[in-house]
Amino acid sequence: MQTVAVLWLVGAVWLNLAGWTLAALHQLNPLGNALALLPGIFLAGAWLKKNPPAFRPHIFFCRFRRPLPAVFLLVTGLVFLGGILYAPANYDALTYRLPRMLNWLAAGKWFWIPTFNDRMNCANTAWEWTAMPLLALAHSDRGMFLINALGFVLMPGLLFSILRQLGVARRVAWTWMWLLPLGYGFVTQAGSIGNDLTGAVFCLLALFFGLRARRSGRVGEVWLALLAAALLTGVKVSNLPLVLPCLVAVWPALGLLRKYFLGSVAVAAIAVIISALPMMALNQWHTGSWNGDPQNQYHMQVNNPVAALAGNGVLLAEQSFMPPVFPGSTRFNDRLLRALPDWVDTAFPRLRLNKLNELPGEEGAGLGLSLTLPLLLVSAASLGQLRRPGSFKNLFHALPSVAWAAGMALLVFMAKIGSEAGPRLLLPYYLPVLIPLLLLSAQREWLRSRAWRIFLLLTALSVLPVLVLSMSRPLWPAQTITTRLALAHPGSKTLQRLATTYTAYAHRNDVLAPIRSALPDTVREVGFIAGSNDTDYSLWHPFGRRRVIYLRADIRPFLEHPNLEWVVVKQDIWSDISPTVLKTWAAEHHAEIVATIPIVELVSWGPENWCVLRIEKPARVDAAAGH
Repeated sequence: MQTVAVLWLVGAVWLNLAGWTLAALHQLNPLGNALALLPGIFLAGAWLKKNPPAFRPHIFFCRFRRPLPAVFLLVTGLVFLGGILYAPANYDALTYRLPRMLNWLAAGKWFWIPTFNDRMNCANTAWEWTAMPLLALAHSDRGMFLINALGFVLMPGLLFSILRQLGVARRVAWTWMWLLPLGYGFVTQAGSIGNDLTGAVFCLLALFFGLRARRSGRVGEVWLALLAAALLTGVKVSNLPLVLPCLVAVWPALGLLRKYFLGSVAVAAIAVIISALPMMALNQWHTGSWNGDPQNQYHMQVNNPVAALAGNGVLLAEQSFMPPVFPGSTRFNDRLLRALPDWVDTAFPRLRLNKLNELPGEEGAGLGLSLTLPLLLVSAASLGQLRRPGSFKNLFHALPSVAWAAGMALLVFMAKIGSEAGPRLLLPYYLPVLIPLLLLSAQREWLRSRAWRIFLLLTALSVLPVLVLSMSRPLWPAQTITTRLALAHPGSKTLQRLATTYTAYAHRNDVLAPIRSALPDTVREVGFIAGSNDTDYSLWHPFGRRRVIYLRADIRPFLEHPNLEWVVVKQDIWSDISPTVLKTWAAEHHAEIVATIPIVELVSWGPENWCVLRIEKPARVDAAAGH
């Protein structure tokens, strides 16, 4: 397991370092990515030759004969199956992460993209650099799910080592190493290209190598811990507080850095490059704020810590107690949010954007009921034991410093971040924060009970409907069956919603395909006028041959651009561009509305009209007038 963990981490470090280097040299292209991979493959091969993995198939498969490992193996198989069968449907990735990668590849470098979607520029880049060779060389997004899927496979081994080193009983650590990765947020992102799971794996790697370095005294493990912590911040700025437990884990071994000074300086330089620091500096340069949002226009920062704690607490409770299927989720969510005081809404404006769907999805899922319920029951049982004299004090002193640091990191997040997707953003936090619950004596005592072990098995199995019924990657003929049921029962709102949702997810990866079909194959540049949460990803197809140019405030660049004839417009956004009705504007500017097509990007938005415009250039108009 350690060999695979080292390869996974060093591979991510190499790809991030290569990404920034190629961008700086203006060689961010297929050839540059191919050349950058060669040294990494050579070094990985040389390292494997010296450190061959001790893989014995009969021992490996024997581990999965017991029920909990067998469930994890089954879940892993379903994760890979879903990733293979379906194109990625993660909305954040399709809206800004994949388009920004295509923009950089088209330019051959990183640059501040002139776009109305600020997230293309301000968001951190560690996941993008890791996935870049797949997009550059394969011209496809189909293999990108492997980043998360392989990280998901590493989680049990990393968890067991971390928990044992922090004092968790062997049997408890063995049980929860299989259960914790089955949190709904982890399993829904394992076959996806969401980057929250990626951050969780980097956090585990930082803790794993940091704790090992304490015992082994090897500086190489200190370096690996620091590099993993750097990548953790490079994935998302919301992961920054987690640097604290990562540093606490490796702190006793940091003295080794002085003994290997030159190597440590080189590793520190690499850590800076692959961390959040480059994007923080670029955001400061371009926007005047390290987070890229100086005016807090996206309301991600909450200035009232009490309101932030209350709002995040509600969101966390919802996703923590989310069952595999929740038919009345929308009504429940609406009633809960209405019950909150007005001052919470005022200080936490994004709270109202929260949507609790009938099925856990990768856009918002947290731990889910399958983990929360057994943890809650064990905690409740332990309350009675803590009433004994000195029990609470003993537990207080028994908690490892890493657990305290993780709790402080969680508190910082809860008191500051104001996102409706908070439970999803917290995926990297859950695993270190739950350590105190696994140290409770009731964990050991209850595992002696066969009834409790059966209960844990049933909770593990309850994650299967989450994967099978998944909106993003259903492992049943969902679209066919729900569409037929909706036609057979036109009066059922539930069936109509199910059919619409499965259909929307089925087309999400290429949602503007009908618009693209209205463009001639010879078009190399397409203008794009839409909102900040709309995706242009479909218009880049075929990858490497077409480029999207963004506009929001001014139409003149399109009119003046000599080669830009075709423009895709979201009709609802046009009023932000011009007070003139689109049809009238087109007639006045020698433009033709070639097609108007209703598109469902998100089910909650419903169908919205998109238009394809062909703008006649002045030179051609003059030439036609001369004839």
